[in-house]
Amino acid sequence: MSSPVSGPETITQLQGGTSQSTVESVYSALKADIISGRRKPGEFLRIDRMSRVYGVGPTPLRETLQRLTAENLVIARGGRGFQVAPLTIDEFVDLNIARTAIETAALRLSIKHGAEDWESRVVAAGYILKKWDAAMLAGEADNLSRWENANAEFHSALLSGCPSLWLLHAQQGFANKCDRYRRAAVVGAGTPYRADVEREHGEILNAVLQRDADRGCELLATHYQRTVDAFRLVVESGLIDTGVD
Repeated sequence: MSSPVSGPETITQLQGGTSQSTVESVYSALKADIISGRRKPGEFLRIDRMSRVYGVGPTPLRETLQRLTAENLVIARGGRGFQVAPLTIDEFVDLNIARTAIETAALRLSIKHGAEDWESRVVAAGYILKKWDAAMLAGEADNLSRWENANAEFHSALLSGCPSLWLLHAQQGFANKCDRYRRAAVVGAGTPYRADVEREHGEILNAVLQRDADRGCELLATHYQRTVDAFRLVVESGLIDTGVD
């Protein structure tokens, strides 16, 4: 394991509340910080320091860390405490297989059952994402968070016509885990990857609006596989710290 990288001293300060609401708040905040990369892969999450950072006591923090350990976002290190899970190529490949299987099934149902309000949401999300894709391609790094939001809304809109709540529930879990890897790929891979992403989003949008389920699913699967390939490239090129020896 490489030397842990310390994150910012202050990420999210939580408001006071009931014991359960405090647990939920710190859980949401710490999970978001891990997924976004603000808490770095391999970083040790020491109870005393994290209590100060998130403004909570040790008990809700320990419960949060145990929950995140069950989700494979954190690793328990015995007497050494807890550590943000590393990013590994093998895990991303495996996650992508599961995510692609679930999302293509959901997309096929969404195309079949989606009504006019679904189409309107997809068109609106595609329009907004196109703007932020162009900003990212132009190298406007300050817009990364806005691009992330637009990208998430576009992919959510695509599946919003799916009537299976269980499929959508499973999809959200895998999407959150893949987000850690995608963000690393977006930052590390640079302009060629971002140009392809912009083109791929447009192609997916067109296929979906034409109700071409086979084409839409094929494009979505390729889109996700290219992110895996981009992540592999940045890891093998040493462009990011994955928290792995």
